[in-house]
This record gives sequence, C-alpha cells and structure tokens, in this order.
Amino acid sequence: MTRQHKKPPARTLYWVNGSIPSWRVCLALHEKGLDFVGERLRVMTTPKETRTPEFLAINPRGAAPALVEADGTVVVESLAILLYLERCYPERPLLPDPNDHRANARVLSRVHASEELRAAYRPLELLFRPPAELSAEARTRAAAAPAAVDRELARWEADLAGDPFIAGATLSLADSAFYPALAYQLHRGLVLQDRFPGLAAYAARMAERPASLRARPQGWIRRGKRDLFAIAAELRDAHRALRRAPDPLS
Repeated sequence: MTRQHKKPPARTLYWVNGSIPSWRVCLALHEKGLDFVGERLRVMTTPKETRTPEFLAINPRGAAPALVEADGTVVVESLAILLYLERCYPERPLLPDPNDHRANARVLSRVHASEELRAAYRPLELLFRPPAELSAEARTRAAAAPAAVDRELARWEADLAGDPFIAGATLSLADSAFYPALAYQLHRGLVLQDRFPGLAAYAARMAERPASLRARPQGWIRRGKRDLFAIAAELRDAHRALRRAPDPLS
C-alpha cells in the first residue's frame, strides 16, 4: 500500500523495537545498502506512539513499520515494503534474475510462507500474562503452540536442504522475511540444536552478517528474560498429568 505524505527530509522508517515486521524492513534496507533515518515508536506508552495523530496521518491503521520516502511516498505492511524496495531499488538485488521463473517462485513463496511460522508461534504471546490469569482455552492454545511451531520448522528444515540461505544459495528477500521471525522465537526460548540442525546453522550464519547486526532490535541478546517455550511446556505437562490422574470419586 502506497500513498503520498508530507515530504520528510530523508527516507524515514517508522519502526517498533522487537517487532518482526519492523525488523524485516530494517534488515532489507541494510542488506540493500539504502540510507534511512529511523524513527522509533514506543508501544508500551499510553497512548501508544503508533496511535498518535501524527503517526495515524502516515498510517491510519496505526501499525508499524511505515516507510516514508523523501518525495512523500508512504509504504506500509512489511512484506509490501520488501517488494517495493526491490522493485524501486534493484541495484543490490534480493530477488533472482527475472527470467529465472523457478527461482523467483521459490523466493516469493517463502517470503509469504514466513507468516505461517509467525502464526504458529502467536499463541505463545498469551504467556506474557501469568497463566493463572488466562482462560482454559487460552492456556490450551498456548500449550499446543510449541508443537505447531515444531511442525512448521520441520517444513523449513526440509526446504533448506543444506542451502546456506532460506531459498537457495544466495541471500534473498526470503531471508529478510523469514530470519527475523525465526530469531524472534529464539529470543523467546526456541531451541533448534539437535532437532533442526540446518536451521540452527542458518540462524548462526544470519546472525553474524553485518546487516543483521545493524538491524537487530536494540538491547536484545539471544534469549529474552521469559522463556515462553518452557512455560508452554510446563502447561502442557500439567494438562497431561491432570488427564492421567485417577478420579478421586471412582
């Protein structure tokens, strides 16, 4: 989605720290060597800075990231921004040769399939609240999420098939879309070693790229303070134990 806005002094990215969509765009901008001014928006404030009149004038949906070009062009939605950057700034391409239909199909399919990994993980975000405050339905969804993530990761592990990057031998837009989703889950407690060795090696390679180091959320280390995967495993084990417990009235 694009539209015109008041011209900023330079290309400006409005972003949220730790947000996968914002991370994706930062990574692509750095990989393509495009200069930009970053405007960080805080969402733990009241009101959220994504809900201020100033930002809503840029994106009425009140969601980051939003890219504003020096000519006033506004692009929102992270995957749309990735494709826009590739179309308008092809000097450092992150898509294969246009004549290679098979390679383009693979990259673009994996760009959009990266949303499936985010969807599998999303119920774990419920665990930022204490489990005791969650409904039974929410606890069940959160407890089931790690298995859904594992099923999705198994597909990516098979697709990787020994390649250094997520869609083949060359870094592409698929890496800009997928790596932040994977790295975010590693930050929240996901463990890849032993079960997904190809993805573990991929994540380590990507983490050391100069563009990845520059795009990494501020203040982050490899693991966050709360291991959501461990909390979900505890809920799952508690549910299993409850099902196995004998009925006291029998």
